[in-house]
Amino acid sequence: MLLTDKYAPKKLDDLLGNDEARARVRQWVLNWIAGRKQRPLLLHGPAGVGKTGTACALAKEFELDLIEMNASELRNKTRIEKVLHGATMAGSLTGNNKLLLIDDADAFQGRKDFGGAGAVARILAECACPIIVTATGVWDKNFSSIRSECELLEMKKVSRPAIRRMLERIADAEKLPAGAELLEKIVDNCAGDVRSALNDLQALNIGVRDREKDVFNRIRLIFKAKDIKEVQEATRGDLDYESIKLWIDENIPVEFTKPADLALAYHYLSRSDIFDGRIRKSNWEYLRYAIDMGTIGVSMSKDEPYRVFTKYAFPNYLREMSRSVARRAMLKAIGLKIGSHVHANRRDALEYLPLIREMGRKSQDAVAVHYGFDEEETAFIMETSPGKVRSKAK
Repeated sequence: MLLTDKYAPKKLDDLLGNDEARARVRQWVLNWIAGRKQRPLLLHGPAGVGKTGTACALAKEFELDLIEMNASELRNKTRIEKVLHGATMAGSLTGNNKLLLIDDADAFQGRKDFGGAGAVARILAECACPIIVTATGVWDKNFSSIRSECELLEMKKVSRPAIRRMLERIADAEKLPAGAELLEKIVDNCAGDVRSALNDLQALNIGVRDREKDVFNRIRLIFKAKDIKEVQEATRGDLDYESIKLWIDENIPVEFTKPADLALAYHYLSRSDIFDGRIRKSNWEYLRYAIDMGTIGVSMSKDEPYRVFTKYAFPNYLREMSRSVARRAMLKAIGLKIGSHVHANRRDALEYLPLIREMGRKSQDAVAVHYGFDEEETAFIMETSPGKVRSKAK
């Protein structure tokens, strides 16, 4: 579970910093509850300062039904009017008051939105329920129609001492090995972004690996091993099998120079692929054979270890993906899906990729379902091939 979700504020006082802004938000919602209609609030400021968190905490504290949508998901005027009108006119199933949150409203800036910004502005003017709009920047001319319908409330970066105290408290609660020096680095790097600080704290402690067993060292140990025990040692622990297999496939001709060794190594790799293809929900016992064939089988294909330095190559599949136009389209699609869950625009949302990849190593299917990733997106994130993701899902 993301620390940003686990420690999400449950009331306004749980938020860090921006005391004056939070006081105004509280008065604003109390006026609504008392029957005094207020203008929509436009919370603006840098990423990670609590704009979306303020709306969510407000809904929890005052028992409001939160209707949340990300403006970047609304494609045009017709779609916006349908969604927003439905949200503002529909009755609450619980009988509670409603709070409409329009997140990342500045998604309309700098592009042709086919009347989208104007449609949102009209909803802001006509709606009969409290609305909070969030945006990073609000001064683009394309945003003026939305800006003019709202009361602007700036939220600023949170102070270093406040972030440090929060990190100390959470690290202690989670029993994370985060010393004073590490926490200081996180505070320095986050630059007042609370969400970024929490992500860094979790990324530095989730599934902590032995640094000497990174992918290059694992590949070297597998190829240079003298016996089966050394290969097993190299693959012990948190093994990203699909990624390791891509590296092995790429580097067999780099490591093995004798034709007989080369042929036998590819034979075992192909046998590993056969077992991969047989893996189904009821046949996951084949996984151990696939791993052994692809690692031990390949390693033991040589008559004796090659005692020369080998410069291992990055897998071509991953390299081509990183160089192609498809990568930009892939990152955009992934960013939008992550952003809709973490309340960030698609570019800022990509900062979560390392953390999501780590979580995917433990439960790839659960991550894919949670964020709505398809096979190619999951493969891209996990640095493997779509075929491997497909086999694992069957």
